[in-house]
Amino acid sequence: MESPQASDKEPRSLHRVLGLAAITAFGVGDILGAGVYGLVGKIAGIVGSAAWMSYVLAGITAALTGLTYAELASRHPKAGGAAHFCERAFRNSLLTFLVIFFVASSGLFSMATASRVFADYALAHAPGLHPLVREYVVPIAFVGLIAAVAAIGIALSSAANTVCTVIEVSGLLVIIVVGIPFLGSISYLRFPAAVTDSGALSPYPVAILTGASIAFYAFIGFEDMVNLSEEVTHPERNVPIAICLAILVTTLIYCVIALVSVSVVAPVALAGSKTPLLDVVRAASPRFPVWVYSIIPGFAVFNTALLNLIMASRLLYGMAKQESRLVPAVLGYVHPRWRTPVVGVALSALVTAALLLCFRDVRTLASGTSTFLLVVFVLLHIALFRLKRQGGPAPAFSIPWMVPIAGAFTSLLLLVRQDAAALRAAGTLALAALALFALNRFVRGRITVQSVD
Repeated sequence: MESPQASDKEPRSLHRVLGLAAITAFGVGDILGAGVYGLVGKIAGIVGSAAWMSYVLAGITAALTGLTYAELASRHPKAGGAAHFCERAFRNSLLTFLVIFFVASSGLFSMATASRVFADYALAHAPGLHPLVREYVVPIAFVGLIAAVAAIGIALSSAANTVCTVIEVSGLLVIIVVGIPFLGSISYLRFPAAVTDSGALSPYPVAILTGASIAFYAFIGFEDMVNLSEEVTHPERNVPIAICLAILVTTLIYCVIALVSVSVVAPVALAGSKTPLLDVVRAASPRFPVWVYSIIPGFAVFNTALLNLIMASRLLYGMAKQESRLVPAVLGYVHPRWRTPVVGVALSALVTAALLLCFRDVRTLASGTSTFLLVVFVLLHIALFRLKRQGGPAPAFSIPWMVPIAGAFTSLLLLVRQDAAALRAAGTLALAALALFALNRFVRGRITVQSVD
């Protein structure tokens, strides 16, 4: 009989307790968030009553990328993150660093997006407020609140995440319930508002693609599912199925929300609204206490912002702990009581506040999030295609080689249709990242960057 001392020395593994239903529910909760509350009006303004088609295209792109993630996780089950996968495929420190930088930047842009949406809904019943308060004071104060929760500890963050997920799903169900009687009242294949930013008529496929480039923000979160592979029963089967199911469920929810929204409120009116779903509730159910629907989106965006701040601060922490020291070592400081990287949290909050000062349009901020992630996703599709060509033992889960090719193509299509201001901002930040890497290489010599997802 084995002694307790001997068994204590054995390496411990995570407990595989998550079945297919549990991991699918996690994925649905992670995907649903601020995107649909703040962007459905923008999409309707571009695609008209056919806005649902943009959500379908964005969902297909997410599904293709999710399948690529699933095979990469099957090949490297203890890796779990984009930087790990690129490191294994390309063995290039600069590329690994850029992936880490892009993922962190996407989180900060997403947090800024959520802060804008929060302010729009929270102040919907205070139209007389000074623009300075609406555009800057409230969103930045919201960032401060999120930073405080993230700094105090992961236990509080986890509890807040659970509560917010339940509330945000209930908010979407309210929209569906009050809007069901209006379904079928219009044609859902008309493009009355399919115009470009310059005001010229846009071809229908281009309008759908542009709408999908915005809608893609609402699907971000599916990539986190592979990080739980070591806690899932039969992960080689359940993780890829769960990814597809979660994206299918959220795509259906988003499509119904889009159909209901354009049925209740004209697409042109939705496009001009900062609180599109609140306007849908007002029009569909005048007796519904609309102040309640000013609160529900707040929980949804709180959830989105909190998860992104936690992710960004942990990436900074990981980079600060590396020997290459691509960021100051102080970012690796952990609070003695809260056990959180408080300096990384503070810096992430400050950068988010700076983004709020620079960009007022929620579409630009959401596009910035998608831009960084779409670049990463293109690299991941290429990485998987490269690994497949190298041969070797077949992983437990494998997809046809055409899937990463199609995923790279659709990701590139959405990337080129992103907001121009967001593309410029992403380019500027990418140049800053290259300069930082080059400076460190000049000072420290050869740099080896390890993934820190």
